[in-house]
Amino acid sequence: MRSRVGAVAAMCLLLVAASTSCSSGNQVGSPGPTRSVTLWNPSAGRPSPSTAADGPFDVDAAMLRIKRLGYTADDEPSVLKALRGPFRALHGHCTGSVDGHCVSVFFFQGNDYVGYDNPGVTESTIVKQDGTTVTISYPVFTTSDPLCCPSGGKREIRAAFKGGKVAFTPPLPDNPNGPGT
Repeated sequence: MRSRVGAVAAMCLLLVAASTSCSSGNQVGSPGPTRSVTLWNPSAGRPSPSTAADGPFDVDAAMLRIKRLGYTADDEPSVLKALRGPFRALHGHCTGSVDGHCVSVFFFQGNDYVGYDNPGVTESTIVKQDGTTVTISYPVFTTSDPLCCPSGGKREIRAAFKGGKVAFTPPLPDNPNGPGT
């Protein structure tokens, strides 16, 4: 009898451990645009009812998602709550960065995390967003520019959620801060 109870208890522990590790998703390392993962929906990738046009934006969950990717949001929660949706962008910097030259833009469709712009971006600014399109500006550094002083002008890229993913116009180069296109 004891061995049967012990076996049942062990099986329950294995099931709990398996379900916990499987539902956690990709929450560490570089932000990844390859799959849509949310903090509150273990069936990641499928649109949830929360993606209504101007439904409430769960800013706390979005900030936690960014934090788990190693970034800190640049805006206060009150500013982020005012963003129109369903397509929203949050600008963040690498947590612990001392020079501020490690940034990324994180995209959410409704409350679902759907991707980011590019890892290794030195500088960027969200110029505007209207709930369907986000315009991002990247200063362009020439090969001889110090980190303080980009001299290559600016590159503006628009992002929108199309066909279940973030689409960039013009296409986002590997290094949006670099001189080549």
